[in-house]
Amino acid sequence: MSKWINKRKVSMINLAMPPKSVVTLPTSGEFEFEQLFHFAFKCFRLFALTPGQMMKQKDRYIVRNTRWMILIVLLLVLVAWIALIETFFVESRTALITGIANHIQFIMNTIALTAAWVVPQLKPDELSSILDGFLIIDRELSSYNVQDTAGNKRMPFLFRFGVVLVALCSFTLYDGFVSFVKLSTIEVWYWLSHQIPFIVYAMAFLHAYVLISWLHARFQRLNTLVEQYYRQGHIFASERQTIISFATMIKLDEEAPEHEDIYPVGKREMSDDLQILAIVSRTIDLGQKIEAYFGPLFLTVYTALFSVTTIQSYYCYLHLTSKGAEGLSIESLILSGGIILFNVIAIVALPYICEQVESESKLLMSYLSKLSMKHGQVVQHSSIWFPNLISSVRFSALGFFTINYNMLSGLIAGMVTYLIIFIQFNSMVPAEKDDIHQTRKHHVPDD
Repeated sequence: MSKWINKRKVSMINLAMPPKSVVTLPTSGEFEFEQLFHFAFKCFRLFALTPGQMMKQKDRYIVRNTRWMILIVLLLVLVAWIALIETFFVESRTALITGIANHIQFIMNTIALTAAWVVPQLKPDELSSILDGFLIIDRELSSYNVQDTAGNKRMPFLFRFGVVLVALCSFTLYDGFVSFVKLSTIEVWYWLSHQIPFIVYAMAFLHAYVLISWLHARFQRLNTLVEQYYRQGHIFASERQTIISFATMIKLDEEAPEHEDIYPVGKREMSDDLQILAIVSRTIDLGQKIEAYFGPLFLTVYTALFSVTTIQSYYCYLHLTSKGAEGLSIESLILSGGIILFNVIAIVALPYICEQVESESKLLMSYLSKLSMKHGQVVQHSSIWFPNLISSVRFSALGFFTINYNMLSGLIAGMVTYLIIFIQFNSMVPAEKDDIHQTRKHHVPDD
């Protein structure tokens, strides 16, 4: 008579486990990345783009809000909206369509500025979770013989931060020269209401770029690990070795040969499969957390960039088609061209790094697909591998559009469409004799 036994157990055997004091201590690479993340946090806090405090508790950093940072952000946002309202009461000599375009720029910049300042203050726990995700992935990858990347180094971050900051400062100085020397009637608050949003959301985009580039470095290391496992069939690991056995139905039959009993349990391949998939799952989850954290920023800033770039292109068109003093000065033309150039860099840079992450995730999915078919694993491991094959990392602006190169074609088409609309309305609305098209000059009554 045959008997069936359900062998429902999961056994984990840890071999050569290091001492407890060694396990709890972070590795040197993990500690180095914590310091880098903390340093980047303080750099972006100068622009009120991160919460108020990043403190260490129980050997880990925790991001927390502070009352003074919340108060500062609320005051800054309030001042920005008061300045926006004040611009509607400025007596302007600009043409009607040009004045409308100026107001559109103010409105979109203020909305983007508000999102860049307010959203980080509402999500300190999410930023802490992003840091924990990086540290967990680094801890798991460091136990394997995978070369470390430059993603944990301070110099690449300092180079990017310094280049962007120097470029913004140089452009701001030139803008001040044009505004206060060439257009001496402009007021300081009016100039600041243009400059501050431009600087703040440029640095906010840099913050997003830095975090996504760090995620890209982890995907590269993970792909190196998976490729090694695919080509060599095992992982060079680890100081500790885990063997996992799963529930198996065993038929006990006196007449059945012993070798037909069950599949061998505790296979090293299954253990490696689970270890790799755990890292894959955490890396994909980290990408989703970064997407959720920066989603409002992507939506509002890209809308502002779209509006401002279209309007600045319209100003350049006016200069090239107007005669005499009706058009922009040559300095203002250069200024508008510089704004367009910086906006284009911001528009293209983020899709570039997002495409790099998506490409690495697709390569990872390709390796997983090959592993699922290798050595007859399609039967035994299909329930483990196949659900992961539908996952890839993409970044979107709260689901409204995906941040990749396909987005650029839509932006260009939209800019051309609205530029034509501006030009048509400008030709339909007659301008007064004393109307000008200068973008930042408003009337000051004569004494």
